[in-house]
Amino acid sequence: MSGDRQQADDYDLIVVGGGMVGAAIAAALAPTPLWVAVVEARAPEAQPASDGRRVSALTAGSVRILKGLGVWQTVAAGDTEPIRAMTVWDGDQAGGVNFEAGEVGLEALGALAPNGTIAAALHGATREGAHVDWFCPARWTTLEPGDEAVTLNLTTEGSERTLRAPLAVAADGRDSAVRQEVGIATGGWDYGQSGLVAEIRPQRPHRGRAFQRFLRGGPLALLPLSEGRCSMVWSLPTSRAEGLLDLEDAAFGRRLQQAFGPDLGELTVAGPRAAFPLRLQHARAYARNRVALAGDAAHAVHPLAGLGLNLGLRDAAALAETVAEAHLAGEDWGETAVLGRYQRRRMPDNLLVSAYTDGFHRLFGGDSEALATLRSLGMNLVDRAGPLKHLLMRQGMGLAGLGRGRLERGEPLA
Repeated sequence: MSGDRQQADDYDLIVVGGGMVGAAIAAALAPTPLWVAVVEARAPEAQPASDGRRVSALTAGSVRILKGLGVWQTVAAGDTEPIRAMTVWDGDQAGGVNFEAGEVGLEALGALAPNGTIAAALHGATREGAHVDWFCPARWTTLEPGDEAVTLNLTTEGSERTLRAPLAVAADGRDSAVRQEVGIATGGWDYGQSGLVAEIRPQRPHRGRAFQRFLRGGPLALLPLSEGRCSMVWSLPTSRAEGLLDLEDAAFGRRLQQAFGPDLGELTVAGPRAAFPLRLQHARAYARNRVALAGDAAHAVHPLAGLGLNLGLRDAAALAETVAEAHLAGEDWGETAVLGRYQRRRMPDNLLVSAYTDGFHRLFGGDSEALATLRSLGMNLVDRAGPLKHLLMRQGMGLAGLGRGRLERGEPLA
């Protein structure tokens, strides 16, 4: 059902979850003839101030996707800071790896942007298109897959609505109720860790450089924000993270200084702290019964490389393009064969990132002195091995294997 709508409840696609990934799918399809419904449980709120806790590290590949969606200029004009270089080192050993954007011919490895800025830009792009309807706040009550369409019953603004479409997308997060409803199982494990986040003001300028130090309890990252600020992401055993949350700012600052070292001078805590549990999780399949998974509903990875949202944006780009291509070919984009193309396109990348983030977590989390020596040797070798280092950089930035999709090349779907 594209072109003229047959009934008020009929759509070409229903997206459950209006966060950044769900909004990206809708934004990608907004210029096409397809009608999209976005169902979001949370009421619209004023954009939160950026305080270092609600930010995302966008890779250069994600920046290209946002350019293809027509929103990068808006994101860049906000409180966004380019990441021009990155230093990674093992806290127990000398040496490490330095990544410079210029080594691969880029001005920046990516950028750090407030989640509120990214979300607002994506929401704005969906509202510019005449074919995207938002149901917000709304809660779905039943989901009924059928032979030709999926039906979603929901409550919004005190009334009942029924939406129908050939395909529904679960973009409702790591604990996706839609994924559970269609019976897609997940594999993975809890890390027994929490990610501690806060805004930090260093004494010395960061000059657009991100820092990540691997410690025995977990990695500590300071990522560049505007006005010389940094966003801290510190992965720790949950009991230690909870203890650090309870400290006064000055006491926490001393612990942070001891863990990070002197590279940025004195570190001052500039805002409240928060913590979130860390878990590796991956869906056994990305589609079933006319429902496809995207973003955290499909996979959740360790935050040591900051790739969670970036994987979700790659999912959004691939799924939107798969649907658009099927529409042009006259195919039913809710059929298993079409959704299989989306799964084959995204699952290898997501599994690879899941494996190497988990592997790095285990490699750098060990206490063995011999292992620490091997880690340091390996990092120093990578730093000196140009071709391997550049390959790792392009993979980490989401630029490896580009050319398959328009959005990944920074081009709109229509």
